[in-house]
Amino acid sequence: MYKQPAFDHPLLKNHTLQLKPSNFPKGMKLAKSKPASFYGFNDTCPSGTVLIHRARKQDLIDSQLLRNQFRAQAVTHNPTADGSHNTTVEGSHVSPIMYGTSYPRFFTFWTIDGYEKTGCGNLECPGFVSTTNIYGPGSFIPEFSTYGGEQKYLPILIARDSNTGNWWVTYNDQLPLGYFPKELLPKMNKYASALQMGGHVYSPLNVPSPPMGSGHPSTEGSNKAAYFIQVQSVDSSNNLIIFDDEYLEFRFDISDYYSTADDHYTYNADKYVFAYGGAGGFKIK
Repeated sequence: MYKQPAFDHPLLKNHTLQLKPSNFPKGMKLAKSKPASFYGFNDTCPSGTVLIHRARKQDLIDSQLLRNQFRAQAVTHNPTADGSHNTTVEGSHVSPIMYGTSYPRFFTFWTIDGYEKTGCGNLECPGFVSTTNIYGPGSFIPEFSTYGGEQKYLPILIARDSNTGNWWVTYNDQLPLGYFPKELLPKMNKYASALQMGGHVYSPLNVPSPPMGSGHPSTEGSNKAAYFIQVQSVDSSNNLIIFDDEYLEFRFDISDYYSTADDHYTYNADKYVFAYGGAGGFKIK
């Protein structure tokens, strides 16, 4: 764990490994982690090590393609933001180019210059620090939803540790997966100026764009469209808060193919929900 690729980054030469978050948003606490079998995780490593998806040279080249995408997303932003482009990305994706399969995978990405020269996906370059041998960037998503049937969710918390300044990624309030060190994100030293949630897709020229979300229009509703549920943010005092409508907007590049819908407050109006996605099929000629 102490010799993982993250520590090859020159900015992390004197970084001290943090094994778990020192605090959580108020009203939450880190539950006791279950065995890997409880989560459905099959690819585990010995204690004291971390899972690493071994990248081939071609992976590193092909991963750059992920920067050219169509989107359908909800964005909440601070109107006083200075245009900084330190960015972290967490969630699930499907990439036959990178993995050779169409199974969904847990995915991370980071950049400090708006995707210009720095950053990478998963553990393809030094950056993200993994802290568990059970699960990590590039791992399979063990369960996924059935169209019109049982729905599965990927419960992820992304929060800045107010004591260390590191940005932690935690699964299901139980399993800290790792963090983006504060040294990599100088413009996120105190807070993130914007949050984006939704989907991105990529396709080369003359190739129809792939499905997003469930592969069905966001207007089809629950059990059919892909959803973000129980969405909240964390303020500077470490409180979980709802989004302010004044700063919330929806963006989609090609609305005939991808969109957002059914956005509303729920759970006593303290959490937010919205659907996103589409069937795809757009082709650039």
